[in-house]
Amino acid sequence: MNKFESIHGYEHPYVTTDAVVFSVQSSEPSSYRKLPEMKLRVLLYKREEEPFRDKWCLPGGFLNIDELPEINIRRKLSEKSAVSNCWLEQLYTFCDVERDPRDRVISIAYLGLMKEEAANTLNGNSRWFVIQDCTDAGIRMCGRDVEITHKDIAFDHSRIIQTALSRMQGKIWYTDIAFNLLPAEFTLTQIQNVYEAILGMEYQPANFRRKIVDMVQETDRRTTDAGHRPAKIFIKKEIKT
Repeated sequence: MNKFESIHGYEHPYVTTDAVVFSVQSSEPSSYRKLPEMKLRVLLYKREEEPFRDKWCLPGGFLNIDELPEINIRRKLSEKSAVSNCWLEQLYTFCDVERDPRDRVISIAYLGLMKEEAANTLNGNSRWFVIQDCTDAGIRMCGRDVEITHKDIAFDHSRIIQTALSRMQGKIWYTDIAFNLLPAEFTLTQIQNVYEAILGMEYQPANFRRKIVDMVQETDRRTTDAGHRPAKIFIKKEIKT
């Protein structure tokens, strides 16, 4: 006889995973004298089935009984969006009773970050959307040929995106989280552009460099881009523990 009380008499919710994957997009400069600007973008895919057919949502899916959440979300990212090289950390558990019209569904959400050069190959239904506005009042984003708002996003995924952006913004000055969006070698202008894209504000270069100086290490190399003045190349400083 089982010495444990049976749990089979209880109703059980379903569990899913969802990933808010951010990357940056280098926009074309308006003049050859200017460097490309960075825009923050998020990965979405279009649903093919109800509920919310033809709406945009985050990549994810239902958790198998023998599967760990991080294994599940990496598998779903690969299957739905062809994403395999992505930094992830667990974000939050979304458990509002009526967040899914099908049944009681709890979502374990992840914050993901991808370097720009690794983010260019996606499956057919997936697309990057540049974030134009993301506040408690709603979201506005634009893709390659479409603009969307929170009304075009399925489930509570606009709220999950807002939570992920807020988490990233809150950690940006005391962790190295933003470096997951950068190549291994970068200029100070590049990293400043990434920070400004995440925070939605501009900094004077001298003020920004004072803030970032303890997180970067100067190399003995310079850029060789045609049409631009050579700039010093930096790498992320390894913090000794």
